[in-house]
Amino acid sequence: MSSSLEERINRVQRILLVSLDNLGDVVFASSLAQPLRDRFPNAAIDLWCKTYTADVARLIPHVRDVIASDPFWDRAPGRGKGAVLPFLGALRRVHGGRYDIAVLSAAPWRTAAAVAATRIPVRLGLARRRNVRFLTHALAPEDVHRPVLREMARVLEPLGIDAREPRYRLEESPLRDRVRRLETSLVHYASTRGVLALHPFASKRNRCVPLDVWRSVARAMGSQGYTILWVGSSPELEEVRSSRTDAAWRFIDRAGDGTLADTAAALSMASLFAGHDSGPLHIAGAFGVPVLGVFAPGEPERTFPQGVGPWKMIAEPSPADVTDSRMVEQLMALAPLRARPS
Repeated sequence: MSSSLEERINRVQRILLVSLDNLGDVVFASSLAQPLRDRFPNAAIDLWCKTYTADVARLIPHVRDVIASDPFWDRAPGRGKGAVLPFLGALRRVHGGRYDIAVLSAAPWRTAAAVAATRIPVRLGLARRRNVRFLTHALAPEDVHRPVLREMARVLEPLGIDAREPRYRLEESPLRDRVRRLETSLVHYASTRGVLALHPFASKRNRCVPLDVWRSVARAMGSQGYTILWVGSSPELEEVRSSRTDAAWRFIDRAGDGTLADTAAALSMASLFAGHDSGPLHIAGAFGVPVLGVFAPGEPERTFPQGVGPWKMIAEPSPADVTDSRMVEQLMALAPLRARPS
């Protein structure tokens, strides 16, 4: 550690965590909050994220404030590119925050350039194409064959932080009112084991196990006493409803208010979760819900569940290789392991 950086670290009062990425990436970035709090117990930690991820960003432990804006060079799922003027407003807000350190959980060059434009004196990130000029401390590029959280944690090394076993985590307490409201509509009167949340979708549909397989899983687990909750966007859930469904099945777009906060609340109260490698899988795991991640194929060595709860994984080269019986077997093995973050 250079003497100039050490002097700055000794005076740190405000830290900005930057995750201008998609939902799963924001959950991954939550793994940096606790090590930062441990190292700087008196510093304020804020987070800069995309607008649609803000409801989840506000659940990250130790985050004081969330600055939400959509980058004008990128698209969020289901949304267009961000507009220039609102993003410039976020830049001004970040500049006015007078942060001592910016920690970039991912640092593509445009994100790094935006952070540099706010004149934060210490900017930490992993090296990527064209981004080094915008970082004051660029770490070695990410090794995509290693767990994503371990690679992300390296960005904290210049601060003297060694996060050896990083885990992502979200707080449930801000969602209590939503959970109470959802309980009345989600938990079926015949349920004896609680809610099993299923998310059979992913951004790359050619990696998704067919919906008929997921429906078979839902019927099998429903017969074991679980309330089945389907999670996804309304257009996605219409695909589930397009075929014969069980009257006891619940759908988050009809039970909730349509916000990501309601989806997160529903996931927090689940007894089990199964889904493809996407944001809802990692949100559930961040609440300590036992999760089954389905990678067909995905990047299982990199983005396997790394939350605070128990997990299992099915990784196959093709969706056709994933059977309903195997998924049910793995879920039943997880059933006794419901854990909550301490």
